[in-house]
Amino acid sequence: MGKILGIKIQNYGSLKDVQMGKLFSDQSGEELGNMVAVIGPSGNGKSTLADAFGFISECIFSDVETACDANNRGGYDKLVSQGSKDAIHFEIYYKENKNSRPITYELTIAKDVYDRPYVKEERLRQRRPNQKKRETSFVSVSDRWKRICI
Repeated sequence: MGKILGIKIQNYGSLKDVQMGKLFSDQSGEELGNMVAVIGPSGNGKSTLADAFGFISECIFSDVETACDANNRGGYDKLVSQGSKDAIHFEIYYKENKNSRPITYELTIAKDVYDRPYVKEERLRQRRPNQKKRETSFVSVSDRWKRICI
């Protein structure tokens, strides 16, 4: 059974810069446990955290513009953290089973010149056996690639 070891969310609603668990980009954290409870007062981002997982799923299975508008999210301008000029960014550190190597999924969403949300960067990577320092990218889509394709 798969397990999320850590997640980082930047500029998604009230979650300006949140990191939970261990990430490829920050190995200092502890892996998330099998059960995680998120507790806090109203308005601190608990529902936003839960919605972030739904948002990522909708981005993958439909498209970014649809995901921004779905479930009364109100579009990109309502989703991005108030006052932020930076893109929405997610990093998920995941392990398929206890014997597998962790996988990192990163998704960055910004607005294009036509004021529409788009995938600025999407990356899926994993270390190969005996590879110590950096992961190998299996999927890597960036702004540069998008500009070439347009």
